[in-house]
Amino acid sequence: MREVAHALGTENASTYQHYEDRFRRPFLPLELVQKLAPIFAGKGVEAAELYALAGIDGSGGAVRPEPPDGALRIEELDVRASAGDGLTGEAEKIVAQWQIPTELVRAYSTAPAAELRIITVLGDSMEPTLQAGQRVLVDTGDRTPSPPGIFVVWDGLGLVVKRVQAIAHSEPTRVKITSDNPKYEHYERSLAEAYIQGRVIGQWRWL
Repeated sequence: MREVAHALGTENASTYQHYEDRFRRPFLPLELVQKLAPIFAGKGVEAAELYALAGIDGSGGAVRPEPPDGALRIEELDVRASAGDGLTGEAEKIVAQWQIPTELVRAYSTAPAAELRIITVLGDSMEPTLQAGQRVLVDTGDRTPSPPGIFVVWDGLGLVVKRVQAIAHSEPTRVKITSDNPKYEHYERSLAEAYIQGRVIGQWRWL
């Protein structure tokens, strides 16, 4: 996994490991398979075998129909229904599928579309930065708070959006979890106990 992740240009092998260990969709993303084909060709694996994992028969010359205008398909989840199983589990409830222009997303993220999710912010803990009812875009492949940022975490009762920052020189690594709304207190957890589900990389807000 480390070798393949390195060949893909990904420093963190856990991003690629997501596909081998935790990817529970019928097919792999086509864009990932297109990158894997030349890598595995050097190991004697035919391209057709890899493209079959993306639901494409033959040599891989044909591609699945793309959404209009080259958009990415990104699933919107019901956070309340998905709470017990995270943002990438079998029990996640898909309420919509957005089609977002590829160039809009790629200007800020190279994450595969299959690792992106749209969720609705619940509560006022992140006000004024994020408002209750506002939709945000989450990269579920980025679960390491370095650099610090806004993440979706499991707080023991449900999925919440918080700021997460690694505490320097802590061993094992601990993180500080805070709200932008000053009426909520911060708390600390070990990195493993923070149950980070992904980094928030975008937001939509009606004016």
